[in-house]
Amino acid sequence: MKRSVCLRDCFDTCFFKTEYDGKSLSFFPEKDHPITSGFLCYKGMHMAEWALSEERLKYPLFQLKKGSGEFQNLSWDSAFFIFKSALDEVIKKYGADKVVVFEFAGTRGIINRFFPYRFFNKLNATFLRHNVCDTGGDEALKDVYGTSVGLSPEDVKDSELIVYWGMNPVKTNLHGYNYFRRRNFEIWVVDIRKTETAVPNYFVQIKPGADIFLSLLIAKILIERKWFDEEFVLQNSVGFQEFKKYLSTLSFDYLAQRCGVGLSLAEDFARRFFEKRGIIHIGYGFQRSYEGPLSVAFVSYLPFLVGNLPGFIYNMDVGLNKDYVKGLNLRTKEQKFIHQSQLAEAIENDEVKFLFIYNANPLATNPNVNRLRKAILDKGVFVVTHDLFLTDTAMFSDLVFPAKSFFEYFDISDSYYHRYVGINEKIFEGWGMSNYELMREIARYYGFNDPSLFESEEDIANNVLKTAGMSLDELSKFGYMRVDRPFKVETPSGKVEFVSQRRKLRGVPDFPELERLMVPEPEDKGALRLISVTYGNTISSQYHNTLRMDEKRIFISPGDAEKIGIKEGDEVVVYNERGKIFTTVNIDSSIPVGCAIMFKAFWKTIAGFTVNELTNDDVVKQFGHQAAYHSTYVKVEKRW
Repeated sequence: MKRSVCLRDCFDTCFFKTEYDGKSLSFFPEKDHPITSGFLCYKGMHMAEWALSEERLKYPLFQLKKGSGEFQNLSWDSAFFIFKSALDEVIKKYGADKVVVFEFAGTRGIINRFFPYRFFNKLNATFLRHNVCDTGGDEALKDVYGTSVGLSPEDVKDSELIVYWGMNPVKTNLHGYNYFRRRNFEIWVVDIRKTETAVPNYFVQIKPGADIFLSLLIAKILIERKWFDEEFVLQNSVGFQEFKKYLSTLSFDYLAQRCGVGLSLAEDFARRFFEKRGIIHIGYGFQRSYEGPLSVAFVSYLPFLVGNLPGFIYNMDVGLNKDYVKGLNLRTKEQKFIHQSQLAEAIENDEVKFLFIYNANPLATNPNVNRLRKAILDKGVFVVTHDLFLTDTAMFSDLVFPAKSFFEYFDISDSYYHRYVGINEKIFEGWGMSNYELMREIARYYGFNDPSLFESEEDIANNVLKTAGMSLDELSKFGYMRVDRPFKVETPSGKVEFVSQRRKLRGVPDFPELERLMVPEPEDKGALRLISVTYGNTISSQYHNTLRMDEKRIFISPGDAEKIGIKEGDEVVVYNERGKIFTTVNIDSSIPVGCAIMFKAFWKTIAGFTVNELTNDDVVKQFGHQAAYHSTYVKVEKRW
């Protein structure tokens, strides 16, 4: 039995022990860990089907014609020869900056996520700026607090109420949700639909994109009813009087109408939030829109008003030196980047000629994937994918390397939710190569002799851990360790900034003209705003192929169904200028009028479509080029 960490892209980062008998994997969650608390979520319980799937790739593959699905098995030496020949040709003809590395959080193991950077930094390749997840909110919180690192669950003191704002933790943060339930916290949910989390708790339903209006409404109630800690706020902030004056220009009726929340409910929410010194777990989803990033800042003011500093859960960072793993010292030229959601545009602009993809499935998860598919084919980009399965992205690759599951390699991991670091021990040999192994073998094939390209996993782990005052020996002994890192406001003023110096540098107003923040109304008044949310039994596109579970329907309100002329179960076409998909309709009374809900990132090769064939690839430039795919409009019509 060995130590494991769930290395999926999930808040909870669970710790457990694993046993392998040569045929099956058995999991034993850590009972004493305060977050894992002796159980795994649905996805965690089904990790064995994923790791031991018969669909796992076992040999390198070469595609005879990109997109054809016709592959031939290769030896590793043949695959390395093809890789090097194509890479050398691109560098010679176009330059190393046209070699682009596309990765995301398919594994959160620190070594296997970041070690491949070393080889490509040696080549002076181009990397990503990640912008599809939490970049906008990250920038917004830095404007206010100088950091987006807020509370971990165990940091919460003297509070009795938590708000899940724009998230469904029963499906995406189950261990955190149960942590607060066990402590008898009053739970409120702010969302556009009545989710599994909202059903048994207090629920505030808002219109899509209306988060900033609700946060201003609650702030106005707190301040005008004197339900806030005035002395604390004045002592620890700058610009509060300006914020208060701004709120005085906004009427209760206007804010309530714009967010769709009645004044009585808003007042009850505000009163209880004040009395129980509420905290807010700020979800990532609602920032992925034109008005979303700035909304995060205004939501984060609310717990501060009632005396919490910090009072938000958003990101966690215990200070491990991940840049060490990347080997930035290997570069001889300035590092270049492209934005993750704008890969298609970069390809169209001839900025990408060789694309190495690992820990990601962009042809399922990137917005506007029809544009991305077309760009890859039209521009003849040589694509290499490293994955466990023949994903949608692998199907558009020239060369595919088989990867390992995290049960087949050593690693260490932190969490973006709690303060624990854990060790992940190798359980069995399996198939393929880990990210770490693959890049060492390629470096060896190239004849490189830089010691950092071959540094042992143990040495890398020790060098990363020592920045947080730990050693690998200690971590191996205990399995997981907690790192205490006190919160510190890091703004230029050293205080919470309602009037932000950082925002000013980017030309972002502290107190916006609210009508200018709204998503432009579509020319077609019958269009619905499409919100593509996480499916509860997958993690983005992961597990879709092994669990074979999906929910392909489009969910709309009874009012919109009547207007369109469709009934429950009707076959419909959902379309816009980017593409069209065929599905069935579910009429859901909890969906706001003017809105449609679909689940994101199913594989087109399995489900027949991905909703990202419809989502836009627009960005909010002033907030880290945050992807704005929740500002997408679609038409829904009955399929005759």
